[in-house]
Amino acid sequence: MTIIDTHVHLGKSKFSGVESHEADILNAMDRHGVTTSLVMPQPTLDDVRDVHTRIGAMAKQYPGRIYGMASIDPWWDAQQYHEEVKRCVEDMGFVALKLHPLGHNVSPLSPICDKVYEAAAEYGVPVLVHTGTGNPFALPSLLLDAAKRFPSVSFILCHAGFAVYTDEAIVAAKYADNIYLEPSWCPTYTIVKMVKEVGIEKIIMGSDHISNLPVELTKFNHIGLSQEQLDMIFSENPKRIFKLKP
Repeated sequence: MTIIDTHVHLGKSKFSGVESHEADILNAMDRHGVTTSLVMPQPTLDDVRDVHTRIGAMAKQYPGRIYGMASIDPWWDAQQYHEEVKRCVEDMGFVALKLHPLGHNVSPLSPICDKVYEAAAEYGVPVLVHTGTGNPFALPSLLLDAAKRFPSVSFILCHAGFAVYTDEAIVAAKYADNIYLEPSWCPTYTIVKMVKEVGIEKIIMGSDHISNLPVELTKFNHIGLSQEQLDMIFSENPKRIFKLKP
């Protein structure tokens, strides 16, 4: 079975202090049978451009096995922001942008976030958005406005509300065709509810932390999903949403 982990971090988190290195990611993939990982920086105090460069080097060394995703602070001025997006997407083949309302200390409704959505629309890549912890900025419903204004952009609600706000994430995904759910850290019964409420085609798997990878895989494998449904979540949906090459 092809398994794509859509939420992997490289570097050191300024919140938890957890640090992941290149070898840690690759070892976890081998240990748990993950075919491909989509890798982005942690919310970090380090220079994110340096972390992007490391991710780009991984993607070059392991084509098709590692893809990069850019996490750029929207408080950067527009020129700086777009220069880094261009470097990541055009030069290094990154496949998505990340907005972290808690890590970037910004509401998705802020006008400064339009540069994120505009860049995603320009380059045809999805936007992953951290949801759940860090409210009020991290409420899932705040992405409805951007999803409606930028219908060509796919928005992935990372953590799908982080358990506490999962119902809100479900409502957002139901009322916006371009909102998808990545339910890391959510209880199993809420994932079952997502499948029933929004449909299997709008759900993808992400681990967030490599130590959490076996937990997320186990959750999906033990909630009564068919093999076809698992293939959709683990492989077909992320291939389509992130436009991954075979």
